[in-house]
Amino acid sequence: MHVVSDASPLILLAKIGRLDLLKKLYSEVFIPREVEREVTRQEASPITLGFREGWIKVVEVELFSEVIEVSKKLGLHKGEMYALSLALHVDIKEFLADDKLARIAARILGLKGIGCLGVVMKAYEKGIITRNDATNAIRKLVEVGLWISPEVLGEVLTALEV
Repeated sequence: MHVVSDASPLILLAKIGRLDLLKKLYSEVFIPREVEREVTRQEASPITLGFREGWIKVVEVELFSEVIEVSKKLGLHKGEMYALSLALHVDIKEFLADDKLARIAARILGLKGIGCLGVVMKAYEKGIITRNDATNAIRKLVEVGLWISPEVLGEVLTALEV
C-alpha cells in the first residue's frame, strides 16, 4: 500500500522516534520535491534514512489546476499543494497531512486525509503497536507541537481504553 505525504507527518513522527510506523503501514511513501526540501531543512536523520532505504520516494510533479483552485480558497502552503497534486497524479487515495485545511482540501479532491493521530490509531488497530505505545506516541506528538483539540484527544484516548 502506498501513501503521499506532506512534510508535517514526516517531521513530527521523526521527532518522536516513530517514523517506523509509516514504513510498517505503507510499503512506500511518496513526496513531491517541495516537501523533500522542507523535511531535509529539518535535518531529521530518520527521514534521510528513509530516502536511502528507498521507502520514501521523491517524485517531480506539476500543480494540478483543481488543486490550485482549492488551495487558493483554503490558503494552503506550497508543499501541501504539490503533495495533493502528487496524490492525484499517481492516483493514491491516502494523503498524510496534519493541517486541517489540507485534509479538507484532500476530501474535496476525493482523497482520504490522515494526520499523525490517524497514523498512530491505524498502527494500533492493525496490531503494529500496543495500546500503551499508541498512548505514548500521542502524548509525545502533543509535546512536540501537534495541536489536537481536547474533544478529539478525549475521543481517541477513550477509544484506546475500550
